[in-house]
Amino acid sequence: MFLLFYNFILLSFSVFILVFFFLRLIFSKENIQSISEKFCLKNKKRPKGEIIWINGVSIGEAKSGLTIANEILKINSSAKILFSTSTISAYKEIKKLDKRVILIFLPIDFNFLIKKFVKYWDPSFAFFMESEIWPNIINELSQKKRKFIILNGRMSNKSFFWWQNSNFLTKRIFKQISFCAAQDKISMERFKKLGTTNAKFTGNIKFLSNKLLVDNKKLTELENKLKKKNIITFFSTHKNEEKILIECSKYLKETFKDLFFIIVPRHMKNLNMIVKNFKIENISYSVRSNNNLKKNQNFYIADTFGELGLFFKLSKISIVGGSFNDTGGHNPIEASHFSSAVIFGPNMQNFEEIKKQILTTKSGVQVKNSKELADQIMYLIQNESKRKKIIENFKKLRISEAKKSSLLIQKIYREI
Repeated sequence: MFLLFYNFILLSFSVFILVFFFLRLIFSKENIQSISEKFCLKNKKRPKGEIIWINGVSIGEAKSGLTIANEILKINSSAKILFSTSTISAYKEIKKLDKRVILIFLPIDFNFLIKKFVKYWDPSFAFFMESEIWPNIINELSQKKRKFIILNGRMSNKSFFWWQNSNFLTKRIFKQISFCAAQDKISMERFKKLGTTNAKFTGNIKFLSNKLLVDNKKLTELENKLKKKNIITFFSTHKNEEKILIECSKYLKETFKDLFFIIVPRHMKNLNMIVKNFKIENISYSVRSNNNLKKNQNFYIADTFGELGLFFKLSKISIVGGSFNDTGGHNPIEASHFSSAVIFGPNMQNFEEIKKQILTTKSGVQVKNSKELADQIMYLIQNESKRKKIIENFKKLRISEAKKSSLLIQKIYREI
């Protein structure tokens, strides 16, 4: 019943969907390749043998999916992996990181497109990352007796509310999920309530993440320009979160003259707002892409892609964006590969289990507001041994959890 209704809605809005993708093409959110593959107009050559399908919708999920691919290839080096993603940025990132997977764009969840896709690729089973629930994909794989597995499963408050209110129709879809390895206990319970019978709390696979790349030439350039500076990176910031850092800097300016703040916005559309807020406060700043860094400036807007590892490498402290508003925070694990102590704000509900692990093991610090943020920055800069201890604790936590995740993936793969 639900699938009939779902497919009727999709077909009813098909003209609007086509216009939507046309506009995305015009504004370079899509390209000819992505459109062709999303509408199954073009296929890459299918190799002979068993195909394992892994999907990660955007950069974060795609990187987690690539981690799964690498673990599978350790066990079975001859495995053929079909890797799908949805955004051009994620596609470029995966293409840059790994050549061993067949990289494609995920088809749109139209019934006839999914049937065509599954028939052509004929995957033995599918791993989908985090919160990707596509009814036609799940149903078609189930009809073909193929397992659909969610890894690092996450169910947000908003998604759970929607699925729960339509669960009398959607329960069959959730029952068709073969296994859900949930990253937190709340998500596990939510998947169970929605109908997934085999859901378990397994921890966060993102602990297996590889160290971000650092361009040594760029590193040397910035190090030479920022000699004797105490560098702090505020990464994946959302709209107006830079105001927290501006307030924080006011508390600290009398104590420190050598602080240097790097802001890495989550979305480049927020760049103008950051600049506006700096101008309102009469703060001197520079923008990464303009290559106009001056010695007397203390704020730096990193409006480039793929350089987060560079900024972590430079920083004594890294602050998690999205944790000072209702976004729910972002992944702090990548910072643990570097000698940078992690601080996050009051709202980390997207990474609740990781937050608990960090606080329990004293691997990071949580603050409520700009005043507490300033106090912790002051304390960590003035107490190097404490800062180094926090960094070391986070590295130990990551290594321990990574081993558990690796064994889990091997177990799941062998038992399929």
